[in-house]
Amino acid sequence: MLHLENGLKKSVGITLIFISVIMLGYILQRGDFSLLIAFFTLGCSGVFILSQLTFNFKSLLLIGIAFRIALIFSIPILSDDYFRFLWDGFLSNQGINPFEFKPSEITSLFIDNSFAQELYKGINSPDYYSIYPPVNQWIYYISAIPKSVFGGIIIMRLTLLAFEIATFFVLSKIITRFSLNPNKVIWYWFNPLVILEITGNLHAEGILLFFLLSGLLSVTQLKDLKGGFLVALSVCSKLFSLMFLPLILLKGGGHRWLKLMLGIIPLFLIVFLPFINSENFFHLLNSLNLYFQTFEFNGSVFNLVKWAGIQLLGYDLIKIAGPVLSLISLGIILTITWKYRYRNRRVIFTGLTFIISTYLFFSPIVHPWYAIIPLGLGIISKLHYPKAWSMLIFLSYSFYDSRLADETKQLFVALEYSVLLIVFISDIKRIKTMGV
Repeated sequence: MLHLENGLKKSVGITLIFISVIMLGYILQRGDFSLLIAFFTLGCSGVFILSQLTFNFKSLLLIGIAFRIALIFSIPILSDDYFRFLWDGFLSNQGINPFEFKPSEITSLFIDNSFAQELYKGINSPDYYSIYPPVNQWIYYISAIPKSVFGGIIIMRLTLLAFEIATFFVLSKIITRFSLNPNKVIWYWFNPLVILEITGNLHAEGILLFFLLSGLLSVTQLKDLKGGFLVALSVCSKLFSLMFLPLILLKGGGHRWLKLMLGIIPLFLIVFLPFINSENFFHLLNSLNLYFQTFEFNGSVFNLVKWAGIQLLGYDLIKIAGPVLSLISLGIILTITWKYRYRNRRVIFTGLTFIISTYLFFSPIVHPWYAIIPLGLGIISKLHYPKAWSMLIFLSYSFYDSRLADETKQLFVALEYSVLLIVFISDIKRIKTMGV
C-alpha cells in the first residue's frame, strides 16, 4: 500500500514539473506574469513532493535528463540573451575578436549577411562590448558555425545539457563523500529554475557551477593542481567566480597554496590570451562597469537604499551610496573568507554560499539565473535559504509585465526578499546553535 502511495506521489510530482517546464519553455510569454508564477509554483510543488521520496541513482539521472530533453526544440521565451551569445560566436567565426567592437560599431560590415542582421536585431545591448568570458566564447563560436539561430540554439542547448549531466554526477559525488542524504540533489536536478534558465534560456551558470564544484571536490580530495585548473575554468566561465578564490586558497593552507596557484594562473592566462589584450581588456571592464551602473533589476539592499533616499531626502542618493555599498559588500565577503578559512572541508560550501549571496544581496542586478549558484553550493551545506530563493526569485519576472504598475512590481520584490530574509535569519540562528 505504501509502495503504491509513493508511486502515485512520484507520478504527481513528475507530472507537475513536466507541465511547468513545457508551459514556461514553449507557451507562455515573458509578460504573462500571473501565468508564469502559477506554472512555476506548480513546478516547485512537484520538487517539494519528490524531495520527500526515495529514488535510485539511475532514476534520478534519467528523470532530470527527460525534463531537459523536453525543452530541446524550444526557442528561449524568458530571455533574449542568446542573440548576443550567437553574435559573439559569429564574430569569432569571421576572425573578429568579440571583445574588440560593440555590435553597433560593425553591423554595417554585414549588411548583406542575413544571419548577422537577424542576430543584431535581437541584441538587447548593441552599444556594449561583450562581457562573456573565453570558455563561453568557444561554445558560442561552435554554436554559430551553422549560421542559423535555431541551429545555434540547439548546439548551445546540447552543450549545456552535457555540463548539466556532469554537474549532476559531481554533486552526487560530493553528497556521497560527505555522507549526506542523496535526495539533496533533487533540489538542484529537478528544480524548474535550473531547468528553465540553463537548458531553456541557455545561461552559462551551469558551466561555472560544474567547474567550481569539480574544483572544490578535487580540493577536498587534496588534488590541488587539478582543483586549481578547474577553479580557473570556473573564473573563465563567469568572472565573478574570482570572489571565491581567496577562501579556496586559504582553505588549502600555505603548503598547498602553491599547487593551487600553479593550476590557476597558467590556465587562466592560456584561456584568456586568445581573446584579451591590453586594449580590449579595458573594453571588458568598461562594459561590466556600465552594466552595473546603468541597469537595475531585482536588487534588495540597493533598492532599499535608493527608496530610503527618495523618501527621506527627496532624491536618489544611489550614486553616492553605490560605491559605499560595494565597499560594505567587499568587507563582508572578506570577513566571511577569513572566518571560514580553517573550517572542515564541508563547511567551505557554507562560506562560499554566503560569499555569493552577499555579492547578490548588494548588487543592483539579480537576474533569476544568478540564484542557481548559491543553490548549487548551498545544497551541500546545512542552509535552507538558497532553496527558498530559487523558488522566490521568479517573482522578479513581474518587471516584464507591462500591465502591472511599478508599485506592484516593487511589492513582489519586497515579498521575495522579505520571505528570503526570514529563512536566512532562521538559517543563521540554526548554524550558530550547531556551531557550523
